[in-house]
Amino acid sequence: MDRKRFEDLAETWGGELSRWPDAFRADAATFLRADPAAADILSDASELDDLLETARHADGSELLAHRIMRSFPKPAFDADWRRPAMAAAAALVIGVAGGFAGGALVPAPFSDETSLEYADAFDGLEEDWSALDWSDA
Repeated sequence: MDRKRFEDLAETWGGELSRWPDAFRADAATFLRADPAAADILSDASELDDLLETARHADGSELLAHRIMRSFPKPAFDADWRRPAMAAAAALVIGVAGGFAGGALVPAPFSDETSLEYADAFDGLEEDWSALDWSDA
């Protein structure tokens, strides 16, 4: 094992050889006895391990979480469901009213001939049809 490989393994597995995989542990112990600078490499890796261990066990309190949430910017509007519902209802009412008003304001096409034809077609619906002669139909 060379120094570069030992440094890479120490960065990966930490400063304790007992945490290293079995395949590398024997070669690392041999390199540690042969090179006095290897102990410094393990010491640096152990300092990082200790720092990471303290960060892992840090207890976040409820007050800290509340302070973090309070530091976020306030939303531009309330997340109340009634506001969008009221806006949708108002748009629906305005649309329906506008549709009826538009239909009432647009003049209907008027033709005396067609209106008279329709009037003649439906005139006499009150009379008794049973007395009519249906032979020509």
